[in-house]
Amino acid sequence: MSLSRAYWGIFNQEIFADAEKYEVLKGMLWGVFFDLPLLAYFLLPLWIWMIFFPSRATRHLWVARLLMLLGASPILILNGIDTAYSRISGRRSGAELFDILSDPANSTTQYIWEYWHAILLIIVIFLLIYRFTPQGGQPVYTDIRAQWRRALLVLLTFVSLWVFSARGGFHLKPLCTLHAGLYVQPELTLLTISTPLNIISMPGGEEVPETKLMDLKLAEEIVKPIFSNENSIPTRQKQNIVLIIVESLGRDYTGFLNGKPYTPFLDSFSRHCINFRYCYANGTRSMEMVPSIFCGMPGLIETHYLNSGYAGNIMENAFNVFSKAGYSTAFFHGAANGTMFFQGFLQQTGKVQYFGRNEYPQEDYNRDFDGNWGIFDEPYMQYFLTCCDTMKKPFFNAVFTLSSHHPYTVPAHLENKFPKGKLPIHKSIRYTDYALQSFFAKARQYPWFENTLFVITGDHTSYGEEDYFYSPGGHFEIPLLIYGKQIKPKVIDKTVSQCDIVPAVMDLTSVKGKFYGFGKNPFDSAYSGYSMHKEKNLYYIIRYPYALGIEADGSVKDFHLQYRNRKKPVMLKKEGEIYDSLLLTLKAHVQLFTHNVRKNKWFNKQPSVK
Repeated sequence: MSLSRAYWGIFNQEIFADAEKYEVLKGMLWGVFFDLPLLAYFLLPLWIWMIFFPSRATRHLWVARLLMLLGASPILILNGIDTAYSRISGRRSGAELFDILSDPANSTTQYIWEYWHAILLIIVIFLLIYRFTPQGGQPVYTDIRAQWRRALLVLLTFVSLWVFSARGGFHLKPLCTLHAGLYVQPELTLLTISTPLNIISMPGGEEVPETKLMDLKLAEEIVKPIFSNENSIPTRQKQNIVLIIVESLGRDYTGFLNGKPYTPFLDSFSRHCINFRYCYANGTRSMEMVPSIFCGMPGLIETHYLNSGYAGNIMENAFNVFSKAGYSTAFFHGAANGTMFFQGFLQQTGKVQYFGRNEYPQEDYNRDFDGNWGIFDEPYMQYFLTCCDTMKKPFFNAVFTLSSHHPYTVPAHLENKFPKGKLPIHKSIRYTDYALQSFFAKARQYPWFENTLFVITGDHTSYGEEDYFYSPGGHFEIPLLIYGKQIKPKVIDKTVSQCDIVPAVMDLTSVKGKFYGFGKNPFDSAYSGYSMHKEKNLYYIIRYPYALGIEADGSVKDFHLQYRNRKKPVMLKKEGEIYDSLLLTLKAHVQLFTHNVRKNKWFNKQPSVK
């Protein structure tokens, strides 16, 4: 398997051309660890044969050899095939590789001729496997009890080793592609993992289709996927940045946007902020929030990008952009490390310190643990504040809360402090609002507060009371507030999305750099404003109060208008200036998204792949 990995690396070395030889060797060695799940699963019949039937395995060696070859075949063949496809895609293939191979339009003959040495290597490895297959052996015991003790010891040892190997250690989730970012440099993750591991650990559910909606160059001209702030005039002192992402904070639960009583602190605080009245999440799950905000990638895959076969693609997150600008960077989330692949993805795509439940002070853990997900919001926000104070300035830190996630737990000593509300989530939203109030009351006491930009938004919505909440637009509406001493409070009616948050922050703080993604600067008058997501197999673009949805072939299936105070949408004719503008913009983004994800070209500094 290491030979197979080395072979893949030789023919795809452009992907990690800038890596030092030591780091490449390190990536190869860690690859052995990432092969453990494959050895556990693919060779399970061999292990069972040798462990449970040792005497027969010794007498019938050909069975062990056959099982060894059958188990190794898919691993080696998939790695060999993907050596060729990786040179085209610049990435490890996922489950979509089977669709490619089964497509009659894709002839594999040319690849066999071009990569004849891959076939030769596989044959050589098969011969080595056949020659060195373990032959087993069974000591003779006269004492039946000794024989049973030995059998029990072997069984317990085997089960323990198999479980450890199958899970790849003691991670919260079984070992997968995204965990490679915890051990090696981002550009070497594709070398460390293998194609079979990518297939079984990141099934992805949905393949990104190959769309042909318009010419790629035209799509790039329309989308302009690089936000550049390199010509900005820096302020005398770089501002700190604190991004607060509140779990399930939908517009519906707020007073300043919807007249509800569950966010009294934010209602008051919003009067001192830039308040975007029409901000949209780019997905409906927390796993979609991270690539949307920090990589400018909207949720145009209906399943989770972080759990797809494309998760190992090369990209640069916002933490890396700010790190290059001289910022210390960190991401905080009070849940278990490894939750929803946040840690692996963020460290694979950028330079960032990750603070999860493991880093929380152990002496306070039992008191502050909610019994379900992690640390209650109020103590965790105070802990986050303390960490910010000790970090090198300037810093770009993000914190993601969790108490307003199901089952909506509130600390016992505060159970009677907040009214229940009409929905179970309302009480926990009120508690998180209280936690934010405590956070800002304490933050004002720190000297760096005056030079800090604070951003508050939600990761996605949850569920609501009104019909509009479940519309293609209403189901994605979240707040977006920006506060700072140098900021003049105002209300902005332009439609924006999570993808626009980082460009907005870069503009307000004059941070120099380039951010690759679909995000735009909402303060740019040339930007008309919109948000995108995928829902029910339709790609949607939202520009309040309009919504337009298309299928992968570009056919328009939905074009309507719906105001917040209306229960039902008004279907519109597929014509007019607004229709043409939304359709062209959406097609350009879908075309560029599908191409860049399929070809692993999300990052603007792509290796030159054939």
